[in-house]
Amino acid sequence: MLFVCTGNLCRSPSAAQLLAARLAEMGPPEVTVESAGTLGASVSVPAELEEEGAAYGLDFSMHQSRRMDPELTGHADLIIGMERSHVREIVLADPPSFARTFTLRELVRRGGLHGPRRRDQPLAGWLEQIGEGRRHVDLLGSSPLDDIPDPMGGTSRDYRAMLAELDTATRTIHLLIWP
Repeated sequence: MLFVCTGNLCRSPSAAQLLAARLAEMGPPEVTVESAGTLGASVSVPAELEEEGAAYGLDFSMHQSRRMDPELTGHADLIIGMERSHVREIVLADPPSFARTFTLRELVRRGGLHGPRRRDQPLAGWLEQIGEGRRHVDLLGSSPLDDIPDPMGGTSRDYRAMLAELDTATRTIHLLIWP
């Protein structure tokens, strides 16, 4: 599983750590969770994120931003962007990935409408079902329905809000994919 944001400094590493912690606690243990950015960055995680993330048990001391590449996207069973623009860039670079690439909010919304994956159902089959009716044109523009605001350069309150949303969304994803 791969989470993607712009610089791989705030949203995607936070979501990856939150889901990885949930998987470590509840399973299944064999799932690999990674993060990357469409641009990558050569700066450190913002101090506000380190401070606010500590309340969620997040530790960014070893995190190094990395840029998304075809090897990462090609090996991921599920790719989750934080904005439509991230999903667009992923799908442009790897067109067949469309069926397994969603924004986080879209995945939660569509999964909630469709219901959890059956235990005997392959992840790809569930993603195909929840993605029914999706069109590439739906990725155009930005959308408050699909885009999680980037807190970069914002206040501690912005980081707190992002972390609260990601915590809820990753818990929901865990319940939907591994009921």
